[in-house]
Amino acid sequence: MSSSIVNLFLPLLLASTVYSSPLRVEERAILVESIDDLETSYDYVVIGGGTSGLTVADRLTEDLKGMLKAINLSLHALTGLFAPDGQEPGVLVPGVAPPPQYSRNYESVPQPGLNGRTSPVYSAAVVGGGTVINGMFFNRGLAGDYDAWEKLGNPGWAWKDLLPYFKKSETFTPPPDDLASQYPISGDLAPHGTNGPVGSSFSVYRYPIIKNFFRGWNDIGIASNTQPNAGDANGAFYGPLSLDFKNQSRSTSSSAHYRPLVDKRANYHLITGQSVTKIAFNDQLQASSVSFSTRNTTDTHKVSAGREIVLAAGAIHSPQILQLSGIGPRKLLSDLGIDVVADLPGVGHNFQDQPSFFLSFNFTKYTGPSPDLFFTDQSWAAEQLATYYDNRTGPYTIPYLSGSIVCYLPLQNVTTAYETYIKTAADLEVSTILPAGINSTLIEGYKKQRDLILNLYKSTQATVQETAFGGGKTVPIAILKPLSRGSILINSTDPSAPPVIDYRTFSNPTDLAIAVAALQKNREFMASASMQEVGAVELVPGANITSVHDLEEAIRGLATSTWAHPVGTLSMMKREYGGVVDPELRVYGVHNLRVVDASIMPLIPGSHTSSTVYAVAEKAADLIRGIKPSDGYYK
Repeated sequence: MSSSIVNLFLPLLLASTVYSSPLRVEERAILVESIDDLETSYDYVVIGGGTSGLTVADRLTEDLKGMLKAINLSLHALTGLFAPDGQEPGVLVPGVAPPPQYSRNYESVPQPGLNGRTSPVYSAAVVGGGTVINGMFFNRGLAGDYDAWEKLGNPGWAWKDLLPYFKKSETFTPPPDDLASQYPISGDLAPHGTNGPVGSSFSVYRYPIIKNFFRGWNDIGIASNTQPNAGDANGAFYGPLSLDFKNQSRSTSSSAHYRPLVDKRANYHLITGQSVTKIAFNDQLQASSVSFSTRNTTDTHKVSAGREIVLAAGAIHSPQILQLSGIGPRKLLSDLGIDVVADLPGVGHNFQDQPSFFLSFNFTKYTGPSPDLFFTDQSWAAEQLATYYDNRTGPYTIPYLSGSIVCYLPLQNVTTAYETYIKTAADLEVSTILPAGINSTLIEGYKKQRDLILNLYKSTQATVQETAFGGGKTVPIAILKPLSRGSILINSTDPSAPPVIDYRTFSNPTDLAIAVAALQKNREFMASASMQEVGAVELVPGANITSVHDLEEAIRGLATSTWAHPVGTLSMMKREYGGVVDPELRVYGVHNLRVVDASIMPLIPGSHTSSTVYAVAEKAADLIRGIKPSDGYYK
């Protein structure tokens, strides 16, 4: 068998032309441009070309002496293209809107918790995945968030075990002196990596109103946190971005794990423009090959895996691929006429995201610049873009519709009634908040999760809400540790049909109660002396809405189900808890098949998820190669 890796990327392959850009661009890696150029068999087949797929494929092929071969099949979008980006300004310049062709968005089913409205389901359609189009916030969760993973039966997945992989993934550049001297931000390198592939640093520009944000939280007793990435992620803080500091440009999994490497490795093939249709198993239930079809044709193809198939299609599509391949809830598969390879009720369940809603304020006494000017003053915006290209400064160094400034609060800082919230949540009958007829293993797993989450709710560090502040009128609030659980399930054997996506937002009423308390806390913040210095006046939902019932209704009308952080649909838990993969990320009931993306996270961390996905993928690569932590994580 030829020793190689293929990365099955399902996007449309374009010619290797690079769009012109004022930024320096790297040479594009050479892609396999024809099915005829593929080998019939590889050591590893990696399905998915996003954050985790590129990371794992890079690590599996970096030992050129062993010459293990891999192919990466990059998933195509149902709409738009899934190909390497063209290094456009919208990819490289943080403040420019990402090109829309690199997104593929679906809709959920109507959500009763949102008054019957649907919610978007965000997904990327580009080599590099979400890191090419996301808000670039690059923080980590609380140490206890990851310790809870271990407590669900996953030895080796606690904070202490993941920290080396967080560090391995990044090159952290400390803040410049002028930034560190004015804001609560530390240049401490201890929790950071300094020789990894992903850039992590800070924008060189700040809107003046940001100082009021920090002082406002301090006014009401919320401390600033100078080092949120060392395992204590609460308080008001200035978080790092996935940013190359020197160039003030976006750092992506493509720039970290694809462009610099693939053209230098004969053992790494990557093909785009394909759609995975099925993983096949032999009589010993070993994952043996992957079938895929070429976009806009009826042609189907197959590559075999001599060692393992690695699934990295993301929390939305990885469960879809397993279900189409006969791994999932028996009744679902049988009803669709799919032969059952492994009856795993948890496939597609335990779906989690962070519901969010957007408040709006006028700052009637503030006369300085704000990101709102990008939409109201085109001359100003053009001047700032020219400044960026001239010297890499100005507001275009801040991510589009995003930023670095947040406040993360534990439940005790959100409401004095936190003990009542915890007791009420513990007393809820599980059968009333999970779908009717759900498998008993999923009920047991949910109970374990709930107990761990409620224990975190008691902590003075575990955060339940995020307030993001970019300096403009819109102020998003996200609920970081929801108790509601959704599902992603196929209703067709057509691989091109999107799955049925149900967030089940606010199906656990505790989430809505916390959302109301978070809104009230943010009103207290906006009423602080420092925020009144800039004349904060609430526009949405409106200061006249005050009763709990009216606030609940306002949130149901404002909220969306997602903070673009889907996880959990192929959870790493014990099989008797509805788990799908073991602590080695191997799929239960079959052989030679692992999952390495956000779908394996059993509990969503109280953070954005990009840096955690990198850490999971780095650890996964070591697990696949049989490298133990004692061998050294830089090996």
